[in-house]
Amino acid sequence: MSIANLLSINNTELTAHNRKVSITEQISANDIDLASGHRRRFYTKNKKQFNLTWSYLPNLANKTVDSRAARDFLFGVANTSNYVSISIQLEPSGGFEQYNCYVDSYSESLIRRDLTAGCVYYDVSMALTEQ
Repeated sequence: MSIANLLSINNTELTAHNRKVSITEQISANDIDLASGHRRRFYTKNKKQFNLTWSYLPNLANKTVDSRAARDFLFGVANTSNYVSISIQLEPSGGFEQYNCYVDSYSESLIRRDLTAGCVYYDVSMALTEQ
């Protein structure tokens, strides 16, 4: 059984291992009061924010359910990349949409060290904001 890829960062497929994704849109608008007493709103570029969370995520890709990029890759992206390219499939029959983002926040907490398998498990949270 293969698990469909719905999300990738910098052309690297991310694991679906206990992943949750929420997408919000930051609306930026300017309100102008007109001489007639009416108010007009001008919308500038709205930005999407991608909030990604993984629970019980292994550090090694071969220990995930789909053998895709795991915690070590995410940690590297958060600490070395200023800007990332994210591709996400929003509809099942649609294609991938590409966004250029920056890493807004990254946090992780150690859950368990499995000494026999040589693997460490984390809860990881990452927020990406469109440029």
